[in-house]
Amino acid sequence: MGGQQSRQKHVALDDPESKYVIPQNTHKIKGLSRYMSAKADHDRIVATRGWDKHDENMQSMQMLKGLFKNLDPTVMKAVGDIRGDIQLSFKYDFKRQLLLIKVIRCRELPSKDWRSKMSDPYVMVRLLPDTNRQGEKKTRVVQQCNNPTYNEIFAFQLDELELMDMKLLVQVLDKDIISRDDVIGEVIIDMNTFKFKENPVHTAWYMLNKETDLSITGEIDITVAFQMPQSLFVTIHRATGLAARDEGNASDPFVKLTIPGTSVLYQTQVLKKTLNPEWEETFEFPIALEELEDRFIIFHVVDEDVSSSNDSLGQAIVDLKDFDPDRGMHGSYKLADLRNTERIRSKWFQRITAEEFSEALYAHSMSKQPSFIFQNQRTGKRVNCIVSS
Repeated sequence: MGGQQSRQKHVALDDPESKYVIPQNTHKIKGLSRYMSAKADHDRIVATRGWDKHDENMQSMQMLKGLFKNLDPTVMKAVGDIRGDIQLSFKYDFKRQLLLIKVIRCRELPSKDWRSKMSDPYVMVRLLPDTNRQGEKKTRVVQQCNNPTYNEIFAFQLDELELMDMKLLVQVLDKDIISRDDVIGEVIIDMNTFKFKENPVHTAWYMLNKETDLSITGEIDITVAFQMPQSLFVTIHRATGLAARDEGNASDPFVKLTIPGTSVLYQTQVLKKTLNPEWEETFEFPIALEELEDRFIIFHVVDEDVSSSNDSLGQAIVDLKDFDPDRGMHGSYKLADLRNTERIRSKWFQRITAEEFSEALYAHSMSKQPSFIFQNQRTGKRVNCIVSS
């Protein structure tokens, strides 16, 4: 493998663990958020007097406010509009072979109606796979409420063996009488995690995630090899059975791959109009032998779209915990929508936060607002950002 010449497309990333370590102070960050809210109110008043800088200042203030909320989980635990929790209770009736699901309540749901700052939420539950065609079941709609209570029970007929292979899809939706109902968030629960014979009733809160793309199909075929002193070679051979995203029942796939903890992101070539692409491209990661057991590889298959944003064709995670450096490894891994897994969320969140931080600093260096965060040097040209620890 050492003599093999690798074809690489390298995209450099700033390492968030080394360059963007932001010390957090909950008290000062909350104080900063309160100040920025007051500043935003002031800007609205000023805007009525005809100041052209109003829109620019408001956007800058909101950018920085959102940034600090993301940096401190005590201020906001979720990124973007996906937040909130749902409380569910589960029981299995062995005599009647019924899975009983109680939808109790939701809390801290985001607002979908910008005028009322509220939503009209309801909950939908469905078994996956729905082999018995029992369909989806829905709660009532609670009007204008971000903390709705339901206390509704639904029953699914299935035997004990079927139960172990089932997943439960739980979606919280916002009712819209004009267009398609919006998905506020969802959670997918493996039924095999419950031990109903040992504990008849399971009740818990579940954090809502982004909507999962259940249309993803296919597998990715890869080989991993190690060469001393610190070269990990990852070869992407092919993918098979990908989902079609373009007209003509095809896609234009390429693969992004990274190993969290490294500062690089690789990408294969884009292959046009195929659901079974073959790349045969090899990439090298600088990783020491003793670090392998703590590493994993993230593969993301993407459909290129030149007219709009690219579409995801699925992800796969390959854990190197049991990787044998002498023998290497080769295998096919099933693709799925893994955006809500802790590994991918933490990696993508770190990178996005670092990018947002850089953009926020640039925006505020231009407007020099808020004034107590940015101070001019004596030369009047350079700008410092003051972040207290």
